Amino acid sequence: MRRTLSVIIPARNEAGTIHDVVTAASNLRPLEIVVVANGCTDDTAAIARKLGCRVLEFEHALGHDVGRAVGAGASRGEALLFLDADVPIASNELRAFLEPVVSGKADVALNNMDPLFVRPRRPHSTTIWRQMANAMIRRDDLRIDSLLSVPHAMTREAARAVGYETLANPIHAHLLAAGSPLRIDRSRSIDVIARNRHRPAEHDAPPGLLSVSEQRMIGDHLAALSAVWKDPRGGFGDGGRRRDIAERLCMGAMPLPIVSRPRPRPSSALYGGERLSVIVPAQNEEATIRSCIREAKKIEPYEIIVVVNGSSDRTLSIAAEEGATTLHFPERLGNDVGRAVGAFAATGDILLFIDGDFAVPAAHLYRYAKAVSSGVDLALNDLNHYLDIRFPYNLVTACKYGVNLTLNRKDLGVGSFIAVPHAVHRRAADRIGRETFLSPVKAQVKGLLLGCSAGNVARTDVDRMNRIRPEEHFAASGHPPAVERIVGDHAEGIRYLTETVGERGLFARQERNFRAAGWSGFGTKPR
Repeated sequence: MRRTLSVIIPARNEAGTIHDVVTAASNLRPLEIVVVANGCTDDTAAIARKLGCRVLEFEHALGHDVGRAVGAGASRGEALLFLDADVPIASNELRAFLEPVVSGKADVALNNMDPLFVRPRRPHSTTIWRQMANAMIRRDDLRIDSLLSVPHAMTREAARAVGYETLANPIHAHLLAAGSPLRIDRSRSIDVIARNRHRPAEHDAPPGLLSVSEQRMIGDHLAALSAVWKDPRGGFGDGGRRRDIAERLCMGAMPLPIVSRPRPRPSSALYGGERLSVIVPAQNEEATIRSCIREAKKIEPYEIIVVVNGSSDRTLSIAAEEGATTLHFPERLGNDVGRAVGAFAATGDILLFIDGDFAVPAAHLYRYAKAVSSGVDLALNDLNHYLDIRFPYNLVTACKYGVNLTLNRKDLGVGSFIAVPHAVHRRAADRIGRETFLSPVKAQVKGLLLGCSAGNVARTDVDRMNRIRPEEHFAASGHPPAVERIVGDHAEGIRYLTETVGERGLFARQERNFRAAGWSGFGTKPR
């Protein structure tokens, strides 16, 4: 038995397109077409009535997506199809798109946006966040598909399951649907991007900044994740980090396990009278630690601090031979905890973080330290060339870019504390909290929220230098451990942002008029 159909069309001043949208929908022979005309000063409502639509009219604009919620609650069909009033879609395309829902094969139908996802060009900011949001609830299979795009359809039962009011934030509704047993179909792709109308007030912004629509949609994603996440890392592991050790050091409950501390080198003239500390976490890196230290020596540091942990080789003795300050932990600290420990031990003004498993040329290292001495609080590795050569983005790249977008720092691209080298001024490290460096994304978010200056200061292609570790970088199923940890780090940074600023992060403005919608009864009578 086929389900009866309600077509829901929010509309505001769409007299130029509403006729074509409704005509195509009428060819589906629906039970009803519900047009939610809100804030209209043209003939949109009159045209819809003339075409036989059921019109719910509101004097004031409801804002984005509220009309969908109002229309869904007022509708009577067993299946709901959501369209936009400014995007005409041919009835044969709509009929094929709807088939899985009206025939009972699916509970939700999403517009397949794979052509947009895989095209070889830098993606829109909301494409990044669509990918991230699905991955954050472990629905990578949905790629960038979501209820943010029209057309979409669902059964009455699915609409009730997510909640009519929740449809006012389509991302929240989407995450609830995608995280439930509801059957989701994404077999049909309808190109709506090419048909979308450009609205300068909504879509234009100065270079490097987000437009009004970008801010609203990213805010919707943040609010949705805030609502569905159950723990600070979104359910992603952290690779067994010994956070307790960093916390004990912070509280002064344990001493730094310094094995050797040679006399500090004379202050260099390279950094305007400021002293440089180079911090190197290392675990079983006897093959590379000597060359790492020797490259660091060339940029005249005040001290080189090697945090040896969980090692059974000669890493500790080699570091000491090379004149580094060495700290020793018999146990493995886990990723990035060594950075926090090294930050506690550092006495310099500039903290430069590198890894112990590959040597970065001194000429590169110098640029990060010099940028900090010249006034940059957070000096990041510029890996933004990857944004134009690898498509679609892998999840780690998307997360790096996505977090910077939430901070309205599109200019930073994928600049991140995840990647070495990076450098921080001591005053910024003290404000952020040196223990926070064990969670690199949280540390970066915290620093930017505190007003620390940040920039991508040099390009060091560490992907070519990094060693492949099969146990970290591959998995028979699901995410490899390294990806699991890094995605969790981004979830932790996002959670810190929303808990500190609010559920929508920096983008509190959403222009949704819930009061005008009259949430107490969706069946508002047409005027």
